[in-house]
Amino acid sequence: GEATILTHALKFGKKTVKTVMTSVADCTMLEVNQKLDMDVITKIWQTGHSRIPIYQNSANNLVGLLLVKDLIVLNPADATPVRTILSFYGRKIHTVYPDDSLQKLLQTFKQSNSHMAIVQEVNNEGDSDPFYETIGIVTLEDIIEEIIGEEIVDETDIFGKKNIIFLFC
Repeated sequence: GEATILTHALKFGKKTVKTVMTSVADCTMLEVNQKLDMDVITKIWQTGHSRIPIYQNSANNLVGLLLVKDLIVLNPADATPVRTILSFYGRKIHTVYPDDSLQKLLQTFKQSNSHMAIVQEVNNEGDSDPFYETIGIVTLEDIIEEIIGEEIVDETDIFGKKNIIFLFC
């Protein structure tokens, strides 16, 4: 109830992105050259996600964001490449870091009218040069759930499976 929300809100200022993000291994993403045919569009719809990060070559090179509502005007028979949709809508995806505060991220979401960001950190393991590695995504829904102290359940959530699929990731 109200006491739970107050308790979580007081702790909110100390929480970081890493505590609420979804691991990249658990995210649905598409490659920029993927063709949006009936099979791919059906799989996107079945995930229940409303935003799909788009990468080029690897998950460490995220190039944009596809909103599922963008697909409504497509004819699956045309098998339009994801790249075409990205160039038309031009939606960029914000980058944040695991140690960023949730309060800072909430401000970023408010200022940018965005609901999703990728989480990257420097990978300096091995003999190669350090690089930014995508380790997950974080959404406005994640932040709200952290503030209220419980999961937000909507019509796209699927129960009876090991994992629950959330609206944003």
